[in-house]
Amino acid sequence: MQASRKILYLIEELTYITLLVFAVTTYCGATAFWSQSQSKIIMIASVSCMFGIFAPWLVEKQMNIRFSFMVDVMVALAMMFSVILGEACQFYYRISNYDKVLHFFATVMFSALGYSFAKFFLRETNNGTHQLLFSLLFGFFFAVAVEAIWEIYEFTFDSLAGTNMQKYIPDEFLSCIDENGNYTWSDDKIAAFYATQEGHQFAVRDTMFDIICDTCGGLTGILGCLLVFKFRPDLQDKMIYRLHTKNEVSLDAPHKEKKIEALSSNSQAEKPQDKKS
Repeated sequence: MQASRKILYLIEELTYITLLVFAVTTYCGATAFWSQSQSKIIMIASVSCMFGIFAPWLVEKQMNIRFSFMVDVMVALAMMFSVILGEACQFYYRISNYDKVLHFFATVMFSALGYSFAKFFLRETNNGTHQLLFSLLFGFFFAVAVEAIWEIYEFTFDSLAGTNMQKYIPDEFLSCIDENGNYTWSDDKIAAFYATQEGHQFAVRDTMFDIICDTCGGLTGILGCLLVFKFRPDLQDKMIYRLHTKNEVSLDAPHKEKKIEALSSNSQAEKPQDKKS
């Protein structure tokens, strides 16, 4: 493992362990950084990040590839903006549409990663036509799929732990929920809210707007990949490398090796003719 990656992983682990300790002490009542429901979200998110930071390394081991350090930074930034700033600093509640902006830029990054994946393996095998179109489509759907898994993650813990990751409970209702998750407002007041159009769409509106932002981010990301392909094609080889026993090579190396083999075979075929002449 590279030294830069080790340092980044160490910083992340210490950060999320510290955040977990603060969340646990708040949940137990020893400190008062957040509410109990918010501290529960931070505990779940911190533990998830403690394991999630190793995702690039695990993918490398399984697929015998090497990500550039930029991929680790992208993953670290995505978790920092989501957990540390979004949940711990409560940017989700203090900044309007912070969640939507985060979804947009996260999908832009994941679409670039998905495009690089497809371009890498298609160029390495050198099979098939319309490789650019396929890589762009794969990058888009890869990014949207990752964000869909994130929505499943939020829904799962909202259902099992009673959290509010999907923001299906209005902000003004959060202060009116007791320790058992029951509303302290009167039934008439709650019914009056959910009788409105905003109320009966509130449970799905957040998730649907997230999906819309993911779609826009995916389209923006593949457009950026197309521009890179057109004007700076050399940058396509900067994100993923093939991992060999000792050395790492770029994507062009397999093609160069094939060209060398072809030249050597042609030269060998020409030698008998030279002798006859």
